[in-house]
Amino acid sequence: MPSHNQGLYTQRLLSLPILQTLDDLATKTRLPRSILSKYLHRNNRFYKSTYISKKSGGLRPISNPNSELKAIQRWILRNILTHLSPSPYAKGFILGKSIKDNAQPHAGKQYILSIDLKDFFTTIKASYVFSIFNSVGYSSNMSYFLTSICTLDGVLPQGSPTSPTLSNLICLRLDERIGRYCENKALTYTRYADDITISGNKLSVIKKAWHIVRMIIKEEGFTINKKKELLSGPQSQRKVTGLIVTPLVGIGREKYNYYRKKIFILLKKAEANHEDKIHGILSFVKSVDEQKFKKLSSYYQSLLVKP
Repeated sequence: MPSHNQGLYTQRLLSLPILQTLDDLATKTRLPRSILSKYLHRNNRFYKSTYISKKSGGLRPISNPNSELKAIQRWILRNILTHLSPSPYAKGFILGKSIKDNAQPHAGKQYILSIDLKDFFTTIKASYVFSIFNSVGYSSNMSYFLTSICTLDGVLPQGSPTSPTLSNLICLRLDERIGRYCENKALTYTRYADDITISGNKLSVIKKAWHIVRMIIKEEGFTINKKKELLSGPQSQRKVTGLIVTPLVGIGREKYNYYRKKIFILLKKAEANHEDKIHGILSFVKSVDEQKFKKLSSYYQSLLVKP
């Protein structure tokens, strides 16, 4: 636990707002103390839960804070959390990074090990969040205040603007442990949110790493979704966060044909927002596969000029 003077020094060193009391937070956020106080206890009153379908089946709960709480969380994100750096192995929830940045380091590797962390956000406890704020110089009381504002029922809520960045900061030790091990074994490691990818060219080395990484994940308090563990090799198509990584990173032929058909159907049906959907597809493909984007774009233009 940092001393008072050490805490202030750390906050200044990291260009963080100096916060010692709830009144300081009220002054910085330009909100009455009474507004902030109501979000320090029984936060579940201020969230609305919705559900979205998972690709693997089932429903994923999304907890959306009310507009006032969301504004306070965005202030914390903008003024505190964005000043803190995640590990270089983290590729998700980072401005300017995409699934392509996560896939690129694994391009051309013979073996790809994919591991999915189960219930990622809700596995991250409030005590982990507290340790982040406390470690950057905030007192126990202030760390408690900030943690209370950013958590729901003792865990990170999926739907809060602070949760993605906090998850990366909390995974710093996980990333460093796995990353250092992999580097020592000539393996490549990246993490995109709850998707862990390890690649290499020797089957025996990556199989041993599989055992060690499982152990590290468990020790760091996370659980593996065993249904999504996959080791792919030279005889199979190797993917990282949905992108083909052999020989080059891209969407692959199957996905290209899917998008081509999708564009054709959207144009044929001519629904009210079909152009936005088509441009959304093209924009995504352009961000991850320039070559396939040019082909899709040309195909789209050819459809437009047909009588």
